[in-house]
Amino acid sequence: MTQTGDNKYSMSELDKELLPLNVLLHCRTVVEGKNFVTTGIMTHLEGELFEVELPEYDQFELGENVKLTVYSPAGIQSMPSIVFAKYEGAIALLQPPDVQKRFKERREHPRVEISGNAQIMHVVSDSGEEMPLNNEAELTIHDISISGISFSGLDSPHFAAKSRLKAKIEIGFGFNCELEIVRRERHDNRMHCGAKMHVLEPEMLRPLRALILRQQVQKNAQSRKDHSRKRNFNG
Repeated sequence: MTQTGDNKYSMSELDKELLPLNVLLHCRTVVEGKNFVTTGIMTHLEGELFEVELPEYDQFELGENVKLTVYSPAGIQSMPSIVFAKYEGAIALLQPPDVQKRFKERREHPRVEISGNAQIMHVVSDSGEEMPLNNEAELTIHDISISGISFSGLDSPHFAAKSRLKAKIEIGFGFNCELEIVRRERHDNRMHCGAKMHVLEPEMLRPLRALILRQQVQKNAQSRKDHSRKRNFNG
């Protein structure tokens, strides 16, 4: 009993020692590459990406290993990273795997807008029995994350909340998944659903993650471009 209590105490104390990830946001950040060192500001934290704003963004190569030193209110935080993308005024970097061990927040899985379609193949009963569906209409995908998806289409009884379904997803590449409906609502005679998603083929998580990262980068780059255009317009 004493040992168990000590373990619980130790875990509680460990949790208290972890910092919130957003303590790094808006902090001065030194980026040290192979041949170049510069200082910028940590401007974005989302999913698996850091964004650091710096004028010398074009001095870094895509895929380059770098060292980040973040001067946060909670002290200096150093970590390795990799340059994933660069765009006007900033670089996007991959968060190292041990980030979630050092900071309180677990990485959220960001959803990105995406074009694609889904086909429901089976309804899964409470006992785990799979009942095949034939000639189901295609569903339109609106956004996706590593663990969730939203789509719309013709309504059907198997789109009730908490329904479990097996589906084929096509978003430029295809994969099979299991869905659990968590939200549904009606818009303009179409049913819109949000669902938890479990990818059934582990090897397909890699291209899905890469797609999400690319979409995040495109969104962030466009946001920076729009902000710069607006700032220039306003003088």
